[in-house]
Amino acid sequence: MAKTVQERSAKAAQKRQAVAEKELRHKVRPGIEQAMERIRLRGQVPIISEVLQIAIMKMDLMPDDELITFLSYPRHEIVISENVAREIYTKGQLQSMMLDVRDS
Repeated sequence: MAKTVQERSAKAAQKRQAVAEKELRHKVRPGIEQAMERIRLRGQVPIISEVLQIAIMKMDLMPDDELITFLSYPRHEIVISENVAREIYTKGQLQSMMLDVRDS
């Protein structure tokens, strides 16, 4: 005789509890979801959660310095030239003087 939906759910819950499985929920933006899907397809892994588990296990095996480099997020460095800095400073001084004149 076939099991009911409730019986199947109860059995699945027992299995999850037996192996101490824990559900983690994480919100991602569309770009991250698309990247995960591309990785899943390239790696020929059927489930995204499996991709994440494999990635975490591999990161756990990395030496600290390699992991730190891997996890560092690429940031843009903003460099302001002397000419631009001087122009910003000069304009700021002019605005400041104009405000002082108005307040007097």
